[in-house]
Amino acid sequence: MSFFAELQRRNVLRAAVLYIGAVWALAQGIAQLGPPLGAPDWIVRWFVIAACIGFPFWLAFAWFYEWTPQGLRRESEIVADDSIARSAGRKLDRAIIAVLAIAVVLLLTNTFVWRKAVAPEGSGGSAIPDKSIAVLPFVNLSGDPRNAYFSDGIAVEILNALAQIPALKVAGRTSAFAFKGKNENPHTIGGVLGVANVLEGSVQTAGDAVRITVQLVDARSGYQLWSENYDRKLTNVFAIEDEISNAVADKLRLRWNEAQPLVAQQAVDPRAHDLYLRGLAEYAARGPSLRDAVTHFQQALEIAPHYADAWAALAEANAQLPNYALGDVRTSMSSAETAAQRALSIDPSNAAAHVALGVVYLNRWQWAQADAAYRRAMQLAPGDAEAMHQYAYFLLASGNVEASLKEIDRALERDPLSPVMNAGRSEILYFLHRNDDAWTQVRRTIAAYPDFSVTYFFSIPIASATGHMNELRAYALREAQLRNENTQVVEILVRGVVDPAQRSAALRVLADRTGHSGLIAYAQVLWYCLLGDRAGAIQVLDAAMRSGTNPAFSAEAMWSPLLDPVRSDPRFVAMLKTMNLPYSPGK
Repeated sequence: MSFFAELQRRNVLRAAVLYIGAVWALAQGIAQLGPPLGAPDWIVRWFVIAACIGFPFWLAFAWFYEWTPQGLRRESEIVADDSIARSAGRKLDRAIIAVLAIAVVLLLTNTFVWRKAVAPEGSGGSAIPDKSIAVLPFVNLSGDPRNAYFSDGIAVEILNALAQIPALKVAGRTSAFAFKGKNENPHTIGGVLGVANVLEGSVQTAGDAVRITVQLVDARSGYQLWSENYDRKLTNVFAIEDEISNAVADKLRLRWNEAQPLVAQQAVDPRAHDLYLRGLAEYAARGPSLRDAVTHFQQALEIAPHYADAWAALAEANAQLPNYALGDVRTSMSSAETAAQRALSIDPSNAAAHVALGVVYLNRWQWAQADAAYRRAMQLAPGDAEAMHQYAYFLLASGNVEASLKEIDRALERDPLSPVMNAGRSEILYFLHRNDDAWTQVRRTIAAYPDFSVTYFFSIPIASATGHMNELRAYALREAQLRNENTQVVEILVRGVVDPAQRSAALRVLADRTGHSGLIAYAQVLWYCLLGDRAGAIQVLDAAMRSGTNPAFSAEAMWSPLLDPVRSDPRFVAMLKTMNLPYSPGK
């Protein structure tokens, strides 16, 4: 009998197929269940390596042993009998079919269930592009947690550099930094953010020296694509960032204008750079820390007056002050414009400065100038999610609501974990009269970010439009608590909306001009409309428009469905004309 025939008789070939099928099925199961259970990335790789090592031992086992009706027996103890061999073969065939069926089910689950489950909202379950990346916050190895701003800032500067490459999808800062300190594996991060690659790193400083370590990881396989250590002086940090950005682009086989460095090479005093990075962290935190950000940017510019990025960041911070009741609109916008123009006089290709100018022009109702500024910013940094977000808001405020939805969805593809973008999407859907979709969006956003006040504010008219009155009361009170508004006043207003008999009392409270209600003009317009007094809403909106309290909000409010019944009112038409609305964006 030939050797091959003996292998067949002893069912060694069937045993080999069974082993390979079982390894395949188990590897798929581990790959799918590992990330949700927090298993390390290398577990599948080492499982396969161990299985390969064990394969010859399994074949030897199949050669020397065989299943019989009496159980597992050594081949030398069995009398040669074709019926026994055939019986054992049939059992192995059934086992092979079962294992392969399980493997196919797991393969289909991975393709059609798991991948769809991790696709970002708005992505339509589309495949993750190969040329996509998330730059995670770099680990601070300085030994002092107060220095985390420096390692975070280095990561942000590399992220901004990569966002300039047109063919590369770069996850936004908010979403990428949501994983800070969570020790998630790249597979999970890539699935949530819709990216194929993850850039990780660490930063350690000692005196005037810095060590930056980076590694590029394939988020789908967990394999390291590239890694490098950089030991330089702090004065050379921009050169390191440019080297890292170029290396990443090269590994991902991206093409761009290599004559233009991704990170501007400038001689900046390390002290100024340190102050700038402090300011970036404070700017990202928003709220009261915006004042600290402005201070640190100004201090950086006192040391390095030709630091374009610091001027641009100062412009953006000043432009945001009125949104947090930290500055007068006219003063803040004037300061923002001055800083942005100074940045552009040093570096005309500074995208952040153009975004800041867009905000300034929007608040002056100079729609064409704002449109041009935002478009220029997105031309310079086509992957910048924040520029897309700001442009989406511009489109909403200027009356281009359908286009606004498309733009906010583009931004969310890159920054799916941004609370302000998700909240804004719910308002846009409501303005489009897609009330059920708006309700779904607002509920999802509240569940993900239960302490984000803006979502609760947007939820009030959406809950009213969809008939969710219990939620309207709960969300209105929660919004009042988060904004430190008078909850007793809000309770009365909610009762007036729910119960017509209490509407008059609610309107009297709302008309009280002593200021005890603590409601901003936009909120007053909302409640007047919900209480059925649109004449009162127009009066408040007109007064806010004339005083210039918040020009952006005044424009935004004009497109709310709550004001649909008064669009032909002469006062409403006059307000639109004063604000130069509507505006049709350039092509």
